[in-house]
Amino acid sequence: MAATMPPSPPPPLAPGRFARFLVVGGIATAVHYAVAALLLNLGGWPAVWASATGFVVSAFANYALNARFTFGVRGDHGHHLPRYAAVASLGWTLNALGMWALLRAGLHPYLAQPIVTVGVLFVNFTLNALWAMRPAPEGDPPRS
Repeated sequence: MAATMPPSPPPPLAPGRFARFLVVGGIATAVHYAVAALLLNLGGWPAVWASATGFVVSAFANYALNARFTFGVRGDHGHHLPRYAAVASLGWTLNALGMWALLRAGLHPYLAQPIVTVGVLFVNFTLNALWAMRPAPEGDPPRS
């Protein structure tokens, strides 16, 4: 009887993975927008800082949910978390610069933020799928 091979993992940019990324991203975006709106409307913060802070808060939920449900990370967060943080930092920078540019162009923060979110979404998914959440190479010792 031939040995059965375990199923191979889906390709990094698989449509099902992107769908799960969108669901998780929707949850994280709701957290981002809620924090930003509270800081903007109740705290009187400037729009760029309110948005940037909302992004940071949502990044924590986003990592936990994406690591588990989107990319199937089981342990070895010492390999994935620093990479995720680098991708999130780039996303944070793109978010802040995008908001700054669109506000300077005269857009209202509530119109500018969704535009920026869509651009950052594709950058984040691609970098997470191809680099940050990829399994550690064989032979690398697991890090906790």
